[in-house]
Amino acid sequence: MTAELELIRKLYRYHFRRLRAYCRTIWDLPVKERYRDRGSTFPSLVDVYLHILDDYRFWFIQAYTGKSFQDFPLGIRLTRREAERATRGVEQLVMSFLNRLTSKDLDRKFYIRVDRRSITIRAMLLQMVEGDLQHKGELNALLWQMDVAPPKVDLARSNRF
Repeated sequence: MTAELELIRKLYRYHFRRLRAYCRTIWDLPVKERYRDRGSTFPSLVDVYLHILDDYRFWFIQAYTGKSFQDFPLGIRLTRREAERATRGVEQLVMSFLNRLTSKDLDRKFYIRVDRRSITIRAMLLQMVEGDLQHKGELNALLWQMDVAPPKVDLARSNRF
């Protein structure tokens, strides 16, 4: 196993630990605040959060395998338990995929039907890190506007690297 692949796996494990922290933060909010339309890329904090999960599902299910999946509808009201279950399901999907990879797989290309283009698995994995960070940053901004501290994100101090 290459150092690069192990680093990718560690990064994804870290990202999912942080994602679970966002889930707890969002579902600790009063229901009205959780679902308020904040004029962001997706209306509410919950919608942005569920979009992160949908992004992972899109890339690891639809883009990679060509299978379809059902997006979370905007405005869906999930309990904390349902949100945690959905998060665990996505984490298991992604980590199972990563655990099956070999270092040679990172350069393997696959065709994305909806985009009509081919990319490498490495490019897909980096795309997901970028998208994850973008939407977590958006959640941070929305939480700060509410005077709510977002979960700490500090890879260097995570004691996992």
